[in-house]
Amino acid sequence: MMAPKPTQKGQSLVEATLVLVVFLSILFVVVDCGMALVAHQSMVERTRAAVRWGVVHPSALSGEQMVNWILYNQPEEPVEAREGYLGLTRKNIQVVYQTGSAEHPDDALLRVAIVGYHYQFLSPFLGLSQGMTSPRPVVISAPLSGWADVTMTATLEDAGMLKQTRNQTPVFAGHGTELLGK
Repeated sequence: MMAPKPTQKGQSLVEATLVLVVFLSILFVVVDCGMALVAHQSMVERTRAAVRWGVVHPSALSGEQMVNWILYNQPEEPVEAREGYLGLTRKNIQVVYQTGSAEHPDDALLRVAIVGYHYQFLSPFLGLSQGMTSPRPVVISAPLSGWADVTMTATLEDAGMLKQTRNQTPVFAGHGTELLGK
């Protein structure tokens, strides 16, 4: 006569649950990291477009048009109030004009940066349920050779649109509090 088999009806259910939890956790982390990379690359592309527009249109030195390129993908602010791209605000965008020296007037530089972007993760597995503020800014620079920055800077200073920073580099007032780079 044979001995009765022990009952193990729930074992496969427990094993499947444990494997599924681990698999879904890894899947959510991969999706979150992928979405963060896509958001970062999208901000890089928007910033590049804004810098490109600023280099092609140097007469529009107020910086507002470049900020609008990043927020709304157009140089003008939309008629209807709407949220900026990926939740960005004007406080997240810095536009810096660095003028060339008298000896090297072609050293003029336009620098646009997105700072303090807050990313909200989908999964709670990363331990960042409140989201994460990006520690590294998105910074794109381009030379502005061949245009008269002294005249344009003086015009903007008269209009109260530029402020001088520690190293005498004009910064568009109202877009960030720190000077990036050098």
